[in-house]
Amino acid sequence: MQNRKQSGNFKRGFSLVRGIMMVIVYVSVAYLLVFTPLFRGSIPAGIRIAFGVIFTAYGILRGYRLWKEQ
Repeated sequence: MQNRKQSGNFKRGFSLVRGIMMVIVYVSVAYLLVFTPLFRGSIPAGIRIAFGVIFTAYGILRGYRLWKEQ
């Protein structure tokens, strides 16, 4: 019984860390798209900004869902 409880806590903790990392990844990609010269030569400004907004919104949505779950 104790082993199952520890396994459940481990899975929940791993899920939390994975969720936080994904939020960081989405917001970081949005920052890279909009504010750095990394993609300026290959992607037009309007598309970069649009994708930056989409990635930011999705990162915030995932963060909210993660917060609500805990």
